[in-house]
Amino acid sequence: MEDPTPGSNRWEASFAVSEIKDGINFVTYKKGISIYLEDAKEMIAKRKLWTQNIPYPMLVQDEGIGFIAKDARDYMSKEGTEGVAAGAFVLKSVYSTFLINFYLSVTRPKIPHRMFTDPAKALEWLQQFKKKNAPLQKVATEK
Repeated sequence: MEDPTPGSNRWEASFAVSEIKDGINFVTYKKGISIYLEDAKEMIAKRKLWTQNIPYPMLVQDEGIGFIAKDARDYMSKEGTEGVAAGAFVLKSVYSTFLINFYLSVTRPKIPHRMFTDPAKALEWLQQFKKKNAPLQKVATEK
């Protein structure tokens, strides 16, 4: 898995694309990925490095995750919420809605969280969790 550049506004890895815009971390998980415990640990460690452990509200869009192991789900619901101010999940399929609803009801993350079908409503809800004094990520320039 590629290392992110701390302070940059965009990071693409094999499992997802993350971008910080207007104080919100937008994460889109790629279609068909499987996440096991070691993957979850590495993903979260690299996210913390990338965000410099600054807690951003996170808008998660699922393009169709294939599988998440139980121990990975448990890890993501606890250690994975460190550095996340709130989580909004934008879901496109009945299966994803079922999976995330089950995940949230069983793991009960310690941060505010909600499911949405409309990205605009998810973004509106996340606004309340933005820190007014959070540093802005650097704007990446193409070379």
